[in-house]
Amino acid sequence: MMFQNNLSLIEWFNGLTSLLIVIFAGLFGFFVFIRSKKQKSSMLLFGSLMGIFAGMLWLGPAADFLSVLITGKNLPNELIYGALTFMWILPLFVCSMVIGGELIFSKRKYRYILVVFSIILGIIFELFLFLDLDGAITDEPNPGGYALYDASIEIGHPTFYLIGIMLVFLFCFVVLGGLRHSIITTGALRKRFLYMSVAIFLFIPIAIIDAFFEITIFVIIIRSLMLFVAWLLYLSLTVKI
Repeated sequence: MMFQNNLSLIEWFNGLTSLLIVIFAGLFGFFVFIRSKKQKSSMLLFGSLMGIFAGMLWLGPAADFLSVLITGKNLPNELIYGALTFMWILPLFVCSMVIGGELIFSKRKYRYILVVFSIILGIIFELFLFLDLDGAITDEPNPGGYALYDASIEIGHPTFYLIGIMLVFLFCFVVLGGLRHSIITTGALRKRFLYMSVAIFLFIPIAIIDAFFEITIFVIIIRSLMLFVAWLLYLSLTVKI
């Protein structure tokens, strides 16, 4: 039985969009994951994982929303909210760089170097995050069930700059790499790489706006585009070749 809640309309949109992103990204990723096993495709495998982990970046607000609906109370504090949101950065970045390495480098040696670098950078991020969670996540008073948390990475904290570096790598290797392949290929392959490039290109500003701007109807509308991004990524990985 759900308790009566006092969430405003915008907080309902905030929670519902977050929950839908987690669900749809998870479903799309799961279907592509099953397909990758049948086709024995590493591109599909890591693409499916990338989609799942990207959607999990909205687990914090989704979990907070469900907590308010079910118990009438928010998550215990903003640190739990922040951990649920940003703990997925490491696997997301590594999976993205596996795909980026395949798009940019023809030699496996350079792909391995990129993946190892992404693992090291991701581990450094997670260490800064969890060893200094209170400093990494912005202070946010408990809304008391009247709103959802809106905590984010503290600007100026090492995790803030590490995310910036990762986004640059994501753009250079996946967006530009996908765009390059969409130009030099034809037919179904062109569609695959173009859809992937556009999906990640849209994901980057959506993630930045959602993470560092106060929740407003504008941010909710921008966030809703993540459902389109998940669909594009799904199309890019399931196009028949």
